Amino acid sequence: MLRTASKVTINTGNVLNLIDIKKKAGQNVTEELSESIKLTLTEYGTQNGFPLANGTAHAESSGHSDYVVLSTSAASDEAVVNITRPHDDVQNKMAEEERKNLKIGVKIFINEDSTTALTECLENVFTALRTEHIENVILSYNPDLQHRDDARIDSSPKNNFAKASPISLGSNVARISSTEVEADNEADARKCEAILPGIKILWAVLEGYVKDGRVQQLGVADVGGGCLRKLHAWALVKPTIAQINLASCCVVPPSLHAFCRSNDVQLLTHADPPDLLSIAAAKTLLDAGIGCNNLDWCARYQVHIKCRGVLALKGYVCKATLRHKGD
Repeated sequence: MLRTASKVTINTGNVLNLIDIKKKAGQNVTEELSESIKLTLTEYGTQNGFPLANGTAHAESSGHSDYVVLSTSAASDEAVVNITRPHDDVQNKMAEEERKNLKIGVKIFINEDSTTALTECLENVFTALRTEHIENVILSYNPDLQHRDDARIDSSPKNNFAKASPISLGSNVARISSTEVEADNEADARKCEAILPGIKILWAVLEGYVKDGRVQQLGVADVGGGCLRKLHAWALVKPTIAQINLASCCVVPPSLHAFCRSNDVQLLTHADPPDLLSIAAAKTLLDAGIGCNNLDWCARYQVHIKCRGVLALKGYVCKATLRHKGD
């Protein structure tokens, strides 16, 4: 399958209704994403047992498929296949409650400062959920390997704080030495220098969505305290959410906590690995007989029922550049 495509966009639909995923309680984020894509591709292969030509189903077979299969660049050699699960319940779940009672949160994982890719990612989410607005979008920008050495410095032993509650600033703060704080600031400065220019490019796109009323709040993940302050000072639409990774920061630095508190920035933790896109690609598309070094981008959407705080649905939309055997 997908033998003639050079790009593929995969919408997993609501992963909460996938029995195979429910059976694997306790799996991490990468495993959940990988399994979701695998199951979506499996359904694709089962229900679309016909070849694709230039990203478009043969005319005599296209009427028998529940999948949306499109060629977005017919004038070139690049064929893009869009795959969705045919019997997904996203729209049914969205219709069970009035839109005003739902809160949609989206986290975007992207490795390049491409405004086209970011826009494409967001538009795919809007299409998947058939909504006119999203309550919050969190940007997770992790540029390619040449910048990841700086990120690894943050998680080196000398910069790890004692294991503690992720948002706790109690007695644990006393254990943070001045040397550790200085080292963290140095690492933050190096990482910020590498990623802030790209974040600004992408942030300008997100600000456009806020201006148009399609997104209400913006957030950013894993930028460090110094970088968050610089982004906050520069941005027209200020970040109101900051996510930090539990793996690299078990106790929140006091300066970061103080900045967020004084600027009405909600401080949250997460467990998403910085190399989520490359690991997920290796674990999923290769199993389908297709070479893929990295997902171009991926968005995770979650829809909560406000009054009850219940997670109503959750899913992923991802795009990959394919590398066929022999390429």
